[in-house]
Amino acid sequence: MYSLSCVSGNSYRRCLNAERGTLIQCWCGEPSKIFTSGSATNPGRLYYCCAKGYNKRHLFKWADECLVEEVEDIKSLISGMNKDISEFRLNVARLEKEIKGMKTESGRKGEECMS
Repeated sequence: MYSLSCVSGNSYRRCLNAERGTLIQCWCGEPSKIFTSGSATNPGRLYYCCAKGYNKRHLFKWADECLVEEVEDIKSLISGMNKDISEFRLNVARLEKEIKGMKTESGRKGEECMS
């Protein structure tokens, strides 16, 4: 799934068409790797980076941002599934009522044949 989002990276903060969630591959085709920041502003913070290293043309994304995006996407999917389940329950209730009516009608016709 793709969306317009900002990819952050120190002084290279820029917006581009970026994949949401955990990234397994850089735009250049190289696999991404997870690293731990040693900077003063983000000590110990995990990030994904191109195996070739980070520059303006390669992947850099904070791991916590990836996870937040994944949770947001999953919440949206679950919400849609809950709506579908509600619709299915209504349809099942309607069909059960219809079947009950058919059985009742069928029972009446059976009694008429025997009389």
